[in-house]
Amino acid sequence: MGKLAITLSAVALAVGPAVDAPANAATSTRGRVPVSEKKRAIAIVDTPYIRWRTQHKDRTSPSVLPPAASAARAPAQRARTARTARTAQTAPTPALSAAQQHYLSLAQAGVASAKRRWGDRRLGWYDSRLNDHDRYPLATIWDIVPLFQSLDAIAIAQPTAANRAAVTRFAKGAESYLNRGLHPLPGYSPYPGDRTANTQTWFDDNGWWGLAFVNAYRATGSRRWLSDAQRALSYVAAAGWDNKAGGLWWNTGHPYKAGAALASDTLLATLLYEQTKSSFDLDQARKFLAWANTTGFSPADGLYAGSSLNPTPIDYAEGPLIYAQALLCTLTASASDCQRAEQQKSQSLRRFGYLLDFSPQYDAIYLQWMLALYSLEHDRTLYALAADNARNAQTRARNGEGLYLLSWNGETLAPSNARPGMLQTHAATTSLFAWLAVYPPPS
Repeated sequence: MGKLAITLSAVALAVGPAVDAPANAATSTRGRVPVSEKKRAIAIVDTPYIRWRTQHKDRTSPSVLPPAASAARAPAQRARTARTARTAQTAPTPALSAAQQHYLSLAQAGVASAKRRWGDRRLGWYDSRLNDHDRYPLATIWDIVPLFQSLDAIAIAQPTAANRAAVTRFAKGAESYLNRGLHPLPGYSPYPGDRTANTQTWFDDNGWWGLAFVNAYRATGSRRWLSDAQRALSYVAAAGWDNKAGGLWWNTGHPYKAGAALASDTLLATLLYEQTKSSFDLDQARKFLAWANTTGFSPADGLYAGSSLNPTPIDYAEGPLIYAQALLCTLTASASDCQRAEQQKSQSLRRFGYLLDFSPQYDAIYLQWMLALYSLEHDRTLYALAADNARNAQTRARNGEGLYLLSWNGETLAPSNARPGMLQTHAATTSLFAWLAVYPPPS
């Protein structure tokens, strides 16, 4: 066992249960597989497998949902709402409603199941799949980010010492994905322990991981996690932006410009600006959005393009971009941000429909940020959207072992969307329950 592995094992033993800090120090590359048609849509891109030394590690590309105007809120009114929300974060936590308690119980049970079934005590972290005997079995960023978000949300909803400590343990483990060998700055590579400059690295992963670190800061108040989030944005800004034509690449191989990277990184920059008031963070958000609202927009669909190869919109890119602009409206009193957020919200609700059937790992991200938008503007429709999908998931998504490994309508997920027994599938549904525990239902 190498020096890094020994160090991480010591961290695991020091901070809590063994599955809360990875001890694996293997270096690897990351593979994602193409997706076939779903309903009437085609895949975003046809990418070949990229091998992790001797075997594949999957990250499925999204398929696309079939298709499913209101006035913007005044900037001053939005700003008052945001100030109230930020003040509430520092005020004594109000008692949870019955609905919040219900969702909190579901989320806590989901997290406990994830630890029990996917926890790898030998390597001190979580495996990607049940009974994973691959040479590199541990979860990649994309596999495990919904579990990170679940723990964040539980601690935000119920900020007990135990819940905050759980976030701290997990976030310490999450730092092991930082690859200091990347150029021109360190960034987060897919597998814990990646350390080489040539490791293929995804810019949307850095955004999703950074967002989870921001929420870890919200949950614990530790600025360490805010610094970790800033590392992700700094890396993306330095390595992911196309300085010639604009746009954010999907990964370091530069196959195409990705709506998912644009969404996660724009929102990351916005949330960091909310906390830091850094001109760098605001400049990145504005730069990314300027491209999103021109070259990255699909006029035919009235939504943001899924990629530079296929403009078909995808829900988990739309939600973060909508919320980013709504939040910027509150932070900078920009009427244009308000108007775009409102227009995109209405168009997304029409396009993607009400009961979602994309795949849990995508739909849960969309609903997470539509719930955040609900907290900002109190649109009851957005809460109902999340709650009704959660009701479907609770009753239909569990398999015979009580794990959330089915689609939210009770079907076996297509191989293009999920391999059997994936932590990601179970954790994504768990994260939906967790975020519903954060937000009180409409009165």
